[in-house]
Amino acid sequence: MAYARQSTEVLICQSCESRAHVDALVAKALAAGGQAPMPAVDHGFMYGHGFEDLDGHMWEVMYMDPAGTPPQA
Repeated sequence: MAYARQSTEVLICQSCESRAHVDALVAKALAAGGQAPMPAVDHGFMYGHGFEDLDGHMWEVMYMDPAGTPPQA
């Protein structure tokens, strides 16, 4: 068993269906006592935020708009 505040464990990323869903999940985590160590990040086609749960595990929550992704070179 890893102790999240003492060692590296795993980073969990949850893909969401919209920006609003990202914000709603983070708001629920914060209301339950989680922390948001960094602000939301908006790259236009990709939007993400994250939180630290009560055990210290980091969760990334993101939305990517497939219609807005930049073209591949």
